[in-house]
Amino acid sequence: MEWLEGLPLVLGKYIAALFFIGMIIWAWFRPPRFIFEGALDKSRWRDLRIWATIFLGIQVILYIVF
Repeated sequence: MEWLEGLPLVLGKYIAALFFIGMIIWAWFRPPRFIFEGALDKSRWRDLRIWATIFLGIQVILYIVF
C-alpha cells in the first residue's frame, strides 16, 4: 500500500471526473426507447441523456476546480 501513499491527491479528483465522464458517455449510448420509456411524449426536455449531461457535467467541473 506504500505505492498508494506516493500518488498525488489530485489524481483522485481526475479519476472521479473520468468516472462522471464515463457515465455521460454511457447515457448517450442508451437507445431512445430506453430513454423515453414511460414518457407521455418525446419532447427534448424529457431526454434523460441531456439531463445527465448537464448534471454530471456540473459535477465534473466541481471536481476539477475544487
